[in-house]
Amino acid sequence: MAQVTVKGKNSIDEIKRVKSIEKLNILSTDELERLTSLSDNKKAREYLSSPTKFAILKNFL
Repeated sequence: MAQVTVKGKNSIDEIKRVKSIEKLNILSTDELERLTSLSDNKKAREYLSSPTKFAILKNFL
């Protein structure tokens, strides 16, 4: 089985990251690849990093 190393700013950040990754694991491979492709897009990352822009995106969906 594959292993993934999770690094965070501190132990609390690492726990949050692990929980997030565990949630993503329920997605199909296609869904996960599409979501991952957003991490390569500067504009998409701006929406994810801004609480206001993320709220707009979430409401749109």
